[in-house]
Amino acid sequence: MKNIDALIMIGKPGAGKGTQSGILKQKLRMEPIPYGEFFRNIASQSGFLGDKVKNTIDEGSFLPYWMSSYVLIDYMIHHMSQHARIILDGAARTKEEAIVVHKVLTWFEREYVAVYIDVPDEVAIQRLSERLDLLEREDDKPEHIQKRLDTHNELVVPAIEYFQEKGKLITINGDQPMESVSADILKALQ
Repeated sequence: MKNIDALIMIGKPGAGKGTQSGILKQKLRMEPIPYGEFFRNIASQSGFLGDKVKNTIDEGSFLPYWMSSYVLIDYMIHHMSQHARIILDGAARTKEEAIVVHKVLTWFEREYVAVYIDVPDEVAIQRLSERLDLLEREDDKPEHIQKRLDTHNELVVPAIEYFQEKGKLITINGDQPMESVSADILKALQ
């Protein structure tokens, strides 16, 4: 395998980023930085910040890029060991975030690859609907799914293009069994 210190998981809602992060954590011995979990935890707290984050997530919008940047920078400063290898799940969802992630990982001398798990919209919608039945996440409700996909196309695609321009992007077909997606990612990292 290439000497990769960090993976950035990118894809539409329902593409399987979290699932693959969990699998890759085990197979590659990498530590995930769970952005979504961090922000859902804030959203569960009452008060100004919790309410603001909850409302933003529930309506299917993205939080400001600087909030995700804060999570990464805080982790790198307070928790990162010299040889730690990380997975960024839920980071770099806008071009602004992608630029910050690139600069932070470069400064910390972390060789990275952005893994784009590509699925058609109809597959994402089906998976999110199935996940709603299991987890009952507010942002997976049908009235929010299309907005999340539209937001992806508007904001995430420029981040994907940024990583492609940097020569840091691998694209994986996410419309296949999760074991096959994992195998394709591992093969692409060799």
